[in-house]
Amino acid sequence: MTTTIYVKTAKGVDEIKNRTHGLPPRARQALILFDGKRTADDVAEMLPDGENETVLAGLAAGGYIVLAQGGVAVVTPAKPAPKIAPQQTAKVALPNSETERLEMAKNFMRNTVQTFLGGMGSGFVSHIDKCSNFDDLRRNFGPWKEAIELSKEGRKQLLDLEQRLMALLS
Repeated sequence: MTTTIYVKTAKGVDEIKNRTHGLPPRARQALILFDGKRTADDVAEMLPDGENETVLAGLAAGGYIVLAQGGVAVVTPAKPAPKIAPQQTAKVALPNSETERLEMAKNFMRNTVQTFLGGMGSGFVSHIDKCSNFDDLRRNFGPWKEAIELSKEGRKQLLDLEQRLMALLS
C-alpha cells in the first residue's frame, strides 16, 4: 500500500514549541504526530472518525505541514526495516526562506537519526536542536553521517540521504 507522508514546516515546529498560532487541541495533537515517518493514514487512524480529513486539510492549508521529500513511502504489512522514501535525484524542493530551510534541514537530521537509531540517537537529536544556524548544522554533518552508518539500513541509504541533506545545507 502506498500512502502520503507529511512533515512539519517551520511554522508547524514553532506551533509545537511555542503555541504561537493557537491551534485547537485536536489539530495540535495531529500536528505532533506528523514526524516524517507516520503516513497520513496512520495519523488519521489516531483521530476520531469524521475529524481526520478536516484536521489534515486545515494543517496543510495553514502551512503547518507539507509533503515530505519524495511525498510517498511504500508501507508493507510485515514489520519493515526503517526506510526513508528514496528520491530518484538529489534535487530537493527548497522552502522560500532561510529560516524554513534551516528548520527543514534540522528536521531531516532529527528524523533520519531517530529512524535509524531510535532512542539511542536522542543525545545527538538534542545537539541538533541547539543548532541556530547553517554553520552549526554543517559542523554536525560528520557526526550525523557516523550516526546513520551505525545502522545497516542507514548504510544502504546513506548516499541518497547525504545528497538530500547537502541540498538543504548548501
